[in-house]
Amino acid sequence: MNDGIAVFGFGTMGSALVGGMIRSNLVSPESILVVDPEPLARTRAANLGCRVSESPSDSAHCTRVIIAVKPQTFPELALALGALQSPALVLSLMAGVSIARVQSALGAHARCARCMPNIAAQIGLAVTTYALAPNCTIADRDFVERLLGSVGTTVEIGEPLFNAATAAGGSGPAYLFFLAETMIESAVRLGFDQPTADRIVRQSLLGAATLLARGPRSAAELRGMVTSQGGTTSAAMAIFDSYGFRTMMHDALRAANDRGRDLALTAASQQNSHANGASSSH
Repeated sequence: MNDGIAVFGFGTMGSALVGGMIRSNLVSPESILVVDPEPLARTRAANLGCRVSESPSDSAHCTRVIIAVKPQTFPELALALGALQSPALVLSLMAGVSIARVQSALGAHARCARCMPNIAAQIGLAVTTYALAPNCTIADRDFVERLLGSVGTTVEIGEPLFNAATAAGGSGPAYLFFLAETMIESAVRLGFDQPTADRIVRQSLLGAATLLARGPRSAAELRGMVTSQGGTTSAAMAIFDSYGFRTMMHDALRAANDRGRDLALTAASQQNSHANGASSSH
């Protein structure tokens, strides 16, 4: 189908984007082709009204392509697709896979973009960073903005910042989940039963995050409003300071950033080896 959208991979992020597109009426379900080798994934997509296939070649006439597969499976997918035979916007959700690698694999007809949503895309509250190749059009940018906007907030960045974006945004929810997990454990130690501790912490973090998201005040200003000198919050903050909380967080994000860089280098090396092996077999 011309003007259709092919979605490769219907896992957590692929399905979240498809759901966002449908809910926002960006496209009709029947204009979406979901390509996934797993029967259950295809069934879930079909239940949304999408067309489904397990063959990448069925996407040949789609003018927009979303790649939401695991990075290690991309070389195999790229070989199955080959160079695109007609112009298409290609949006990659693959961590550690550069725009240049996607462009090289899919050929000159591909106008490539790259994005990094986070798990909150499942409820329409993700922050998604994205970057566009120089040959992308104004219409491409508009479509990417509307597509990613269907699952949350969008931020355009330069591709060199993608590892940092992954560290701060893509991995960001895990930091909050870890904080919540630890706060619940601490509340139980102070005497609460597990369900009550869970309820208190969930609502406390939800309220704080909502206040931060919706209000004009910075995180530092809001913290100051809660932290009275000599009070209970001040006592807790003193412990954070004594254990070097800021340094720990800086180091954690730096580690995530550096790991993203290393994974990208490894993935590029594996793709080159795969391509060389395929070439030598012909």
